[in-house]
Amino acid sequence: MNKSGVRVLEFEKIKQALMERMPSPGSRAQIEKQDFAKSPEELMDRQKALREALGYLLAYSPLPFGPLKDMRHELGFAKRGGVLDPLSLLDIGDSLRSITRMKSFLEKHNERQSSFRILYNYGAILLNFNHLQELIENTVDYDGTIKSTASKTLAGIRRSIQSKEEEIRRKIDSFLNDKRMEGYLQESLVTMRNDRYVLPVKSEHKRRVEGLVHDRSSSGSTLYIEPIALVNLNNDLRELRSDEQEEIHKILKEISGRLGEEDAIAPAYVATEELYRLFGLARYALEHDSHLAKTGEHILLKRARHPLLDEKTVVPLDLEFGEDARILIITGPNTGGKTVALKTLGLLSLMHQFGMAVPCDDGSVLPFFDDIYVDIGDEQSIEQSLSTFSSHMVNLISILEKAGPQSLVLLDELGAGTDPQEGSALAKSMLMEFEEKGSMVFATSHYSEIKNFAFKRPGYMNSSVEFDARTLSPTFRLLMGVPGSSNALYISQRLGLPERIVDRARSSMDDKGIAMEEMLAEIEKKRIHHEELEKKARMSLEEAKKLEAKYEEKLRIQLEQKDKELLKAKQEAAKLLKNTEEEAREIMKNLRSMKGNVDFSEMEKQSQRLGQLKGNLQQKAEIRPIKAPKALKVGERIFIPHLNTQGEVLEKPNQKGDFRAQVGIMRLSLNLSQVEKSKVSEKERIQKQVQAFIPSDIKTTLDLRGMNSEDARVELGKFIDQALLSNPPQLEIIHGKGTGVLREFVKDYLKKSPFVKSFREGGHHEGGSGVTLIKLH
Repeated sequence: MNKSGVRVLEFEKIKQALMERMPSPGSRAQIEKQDFAKSPEELMDRQKALREALGYLLAYSPLPFGPLKDMRHELGFAKRGGVLDPLSLLDIGDSLRSITRMKSFLEKHNERQSSFRILYNYGAILLNFNHLQELIENTVDYDGTIKSTASKTLAGIRRSIQSKEEEIRRKIDSFLNDKRMEGYLQESLVTMRNDRYVLPVKSEHKRRVEGLVHDRSSSGSTLYIEPIALVNLNNDLRELRSDEQEEIHKILKEISGRLGEEDAIAPAYVATEELYRLFGLARYALEHDSHLAKTGEHILLKRARHPLLDEKTVVPLDLEFGEDARILIITGPNTGGKTVALKTLGLLSLMHQFGMAVPCDDGSVLPFFDDIYVDIGDEQSIEQSLSTFSSHMVNLISILEKAGPQSLVLLDELGAGTDPQEGSALAKSMLMEFEEKGSMVFATSHYSEIKNFAFKRPGYMNSSVEFDARTLSPTFRLLMGVPGSSNALYISQRLGLPERIVDRARSSMDDKGIAMEEMLAEIEKKRIHHEELEKKARMSLEEAKKLEAKYEEKLRIQLEQKDKELLKAKQEAAKLLKNTEEEAREIMKNLRSMKGNVDFSEMEKQSQRLGQLKGNLQQKAEIRPIKAPKALKVGERIFIPHLNTQGEVLEKPNQKGDFRAQVGIMRLSLNLSQVEKSKVSEKERIQKQVQAFIPSDIKTTLDLRGMNSEDARVELGKFIDQALLSNPPQLEIIHGKGTGVLREFVKDYLKKSPFVKSFREGGHHEGGSGVTLIKLH
């Protein structure tokens, strides 16, 4: 991408914001060095990895990000035999801990490993480095000192040092407590020079204290003398400290050697940094409600937002372009959003080709451009003494030389800054040049000639930023296929220009200009009218679809309930049958065991009666077979047993018996084997249908505790869908308090649900922050 376009579109601000979301210095450095994708295939690979990161972050957030430092230089130094310092070992230990935690986290949540192949390919490179991390932790203290527990030898040396220091202090105390020394010492304390204990002796008494002079004060009044009695003790102490350093060096060399031998650390670090980078990109995307745009030949932006503008006030951009035209002319009033539309398209295209998700709704499409050329704003150079027009022209000449069929060209106020007639002519000529090159061009303009030119020429399209004539203000919406007016007179009047001046200006316009403005105003009025009609029709259609879905769900629930009742009846019948058979066997047993004369004919009658009872019970346990008709006529009423409802035949059954029928507000595909001819009157049919739609008991409480975000999403959707059938006054979601992740997920889901009227946190006696209460529309 050319640097000028990237700079004007302010992509560096996006990059800086993205770097701030990165969890480590290494991942920040990766983003800083990352360039735009060089091919659609490279872009696709980037998007695949980011798509997995987004899914994983949504499912398992928060992730175990920890300190991670690039240690490859230190590891290489250790591999060559170098000895690492304690602070470097602390950094390596922290990084190894972070790698191990990420490895453990991925292993813990591997139930959907097939959905995250790229992430788990990186995860396979990670190893458990607990043994090295613990070795460093047991050796180096948090302040960079070596722990005495690092080796038995070091612990013994330090005990000897402590003993020797105590012996020296006792000797010094004897000097300080000697009455003869009181007048010789500058002050009653001991200090150190050159790692040896010394006494501060007054200069005039230097010969009174026998020993070695190590230093003198800046004023010369004090000499720091090591008494002869301390020389051997200080020598012993220095020797012990030398032994201590040798042992520390030995410990550090041993740990450094072990780290140098671990060839798996460097690739594990690189893989972890890549995971950090991907999750950082995903985190930025979720914070800005962004989605991955598909790569295609045309542009389709759904509710696109400029990421550097205030998300609370920015008006989303809807744009579909590129299938039937390659050059779009955007007209309309100043401050109406024309330049913002250009910058939004340009910046989102850069983000897309960087491999980022873009702030727009799912399903958006952006082409892959080999370069993006921009001429927006006043780029004139004072040093070059260029006027505004000259500056733009220099830039346009450069763009015309470089642009090609895969280029996106964004031009603001094309042909402005000079005589309108010449400016329009130049603008049209340059647009034709871009047309021949096959570039995709978006150009803003105020010139009527360019609007007419675009209207008549194939491959061009007009568009405008909407202007509300009632409020005399722009709405910042982009209207495709409709040329716009600059509305200079309206805006001037709104800003306070006296009406007489506005009227005088309007009267001075030529008839052609007035006719054009009146035509555009009439087109705009009709467009608004048709848009309102379309909006009402769309709302009616959506309402009908909701109603259809609602009754389909009721029918489904009814069918399930009927199946349950049928199963229950069969089970009860089977149970009764079993009890009757057992009772019969008991009667026969008792009869045969009776003493005396037995009337066996009576006994046989009883047996036959029991057999008949058994047959009756078996008949009750069976399902009534469907009396399927051999043929049906269009308009004939039918009964559908498995739905327990009536319908009307819409078309004659085919050879296989398949046909279509109207059932309530739905048209169903049925077969002759599934239906019977109806014997119910219209009045009875309506009564039964009304009874059928009375909803079953619907639960009003859902417990999500212990679920991850993915499972919670499924259960929450099912719960709300079922609740819509009975429209209860209030629903209760139990998600617990915990870390708050599940609570925040529920809130985010409810915010986006079109069926939720409002929701709130539970009160003190309602479960508090562990419960969310919902009201449906």
